[in-house]
Amino acid sequence: MTSSSPSPEKVLPDHAADHKDSTKDERTGEDFGGRIIENPEGSFVHRTTVSTAVRTDDPVYSDYLKEGSCWWTRLEDGFSLGDVVFLDTETTGLFGGAGSLAFLIGIGCFTEKGLIIEQYLMRDFDEEYPMLKSLLDRLKEFRVLVTFNGKSFDWPLLESRFIFSRLKATDWEDRHIDLLHLSRRLWSRCLENCSLSTIEKGILGLYREDDIPGSMIPKVYLEYLNTGDPAEMRRVLKHNEMDIAAMSDLFLHISRLFQDPESRGDSFELLGIASELERNHKVQEAAKCYECCIRKARNQHIKAEAKKRYAYLMKRHFGPAEAMDVWEDIAAGEGNMFVYPYVEMAKYLEHSMKDFQKALDCTEKAIELAGRSGRQSAYVKKELLARKRRLLKKIERSRNKWA
Repeated sequence: MTSSSPSPEKVLPDHAADHKDSTKDERTGEDFGGRIIENPEGSFVHRTTVSTAVRTDDPVYSDYLKEGSCWWTRLEDGFSLGDVVFLDTETTGLFGGAGSLAFLIGIGCFTEKGLIIEQYLMRDFDEEYPMLKSLLDRLKEFRVLVTFNGKSFDWPLLESRFIFSRLKATDWEDRHIDLLHLSRRLWSRCLENCSLSTIEKGILGLYREDDIPGSMIPKVYLEYLNTGDPAEMRRVLKHNEMDIAAMSDLFLHISRLFQDPESRGDSFELLGIASELERNHKVQEAAKCYECCIRKARNQHIKAEAKKRYAYLMKRHFGPAEAMDVWEDIAAGEGNMFVYPYVEMAKYLEHSMKDFQKALDCTEKAIELAGRSGRQSAYVKKELLARKRRLLKKIERSRNKWA
């Protein structure tokens, strides 16, 4: 991948010719802290804020997207921070489906000023078309879409609304990064859940004050349509703004982790990163991550899982002999109740080393553990007994041969 600094051409759209000087919603007389955009298709509210929490000219971020550091995005072409747009919607329904609309759409982008957050708000249903059209024009300026659960919810919902409005949606195929799935692989073992708010607190160390619960937002919008009182809607706007800022922080945090996992990652993160490296055929890097995870882990379940995956990686890519030390280490662990290391050692000893007696010893130990644990399937137990019978026959034939 090639790297470049955030594109200076990514600037805010100039609406000077098509917005009113007043920032008030004429229907309610209340201020949303934005501008009313009017164009031939209608009007809507456009709001812009600048988050200085992340500045892309800070040297600490300058090499985040250097060559080779963004393999985890699975994007074939290189991109800069200025190519990225973050997107989050607030909708009239929490589960999507027919009849759900995105009444507020927030996007964020990196510029030389920091993180710019733009929000598109429709004050009534007749403002959906002009809002969506303006949003599409803005999205055309970017190459990479970043969301949190957007592949399953936000973007499919918007696509359906674009189709309904007879607008041609931007095609983000192979250019859409959904941070939810990667977050689950990194932190599902150490967090209660992988919601954005939980990750903010547990991973990023960020805490929201006076945030409106997401479950209340559809009701707040419907009440606004009935009463015209925008007081609670301002909290919805702030919630959406914080979601965009959190996504940008999370994106940079993940980039930092993948750039130098052994120094920056804890054992939970290292296990997830190693799996991602292996999935992307970066075998040597994955092996180093597994080894580092094993060294760092204080949680015995994480240590055992890392050893298991490391052993299978070594077996798959370098042969079973390279995994034997790991199998033996797992089997020798205090209180070990795992059957699989004994099975794997038995396979290697039987088929590669032709040491049928040691293979039988491992098999009998596996049978003993399988009987004690009660967690092994009937199929596993049947296979173990079949292996034992086969090994006994091989040992007997070997004895007869040398008799």
